[in-house]
Amino acid sequence: MDKFSFSKMDSKFLSRKKEILGELEKYEEMLQEYNNTIQDEPDNSDLWADKGMILFLLGKYEEALEVDNKAIHLNPGNFIAWNNKSSCLFNLDRYEEALEACEKSISINPDYSDAWNNKGNVLNCLERYNEALESCNRAIELDPEYSDAWTNKGYTLNFLKRYDEALEVFDKAILLDELSAGMNQ
Repeated sequence: MDKFSFSKMDSKFLSRKKEILGELEKYEEMLQEYNNTIQDEPDNSDLWADKGMILFLLGKYEEALEVDNKAIHLNPGNFIAWNNKSSCLFNLDRYEEALEACEKSISINPDYSDAWNNKGNVLNCLERYNEALESCNRAIELDPEYSDAWTNKGYTLNFLKRYDEALEVFDKAILLDELSAGMNQ
């Protein structure tokens, strides 16, 4: 087996190992795997963005923000890193900056439903509910089975005092969650 084939296989193994650790919510171990991989590929923006998401899942928002900024520095077109940055800023109650990061992610990839959903969350916190509803609807249009976007839309409709619609939307979100849970068993 030549070196290229081995490294391709090794890369697939490490990638699957990281996925399994994530499924098991073993984020500290997952973080160590990413740290090891980043030592070999320090200029890989995607690895830095992934590391930022793990830090976010661990509740280390300031550290995650630094890592996301590193990913963006390496590749300003990394829309996932911009979206991750938005999530960190949101959790740090820095809503205007979070909105800017969402909009940057969307400007790079207008079909990224996560960024549209995050934008809806941020706009809700800024009490810009009609704009939030538009963002939620766009996320759902892009991914009709995205239960978080349906849930966010339900909250937005509630803020708009459109309670009957909110209840219908929450029912849809619950159904999607149940279907997703059944598929993952």
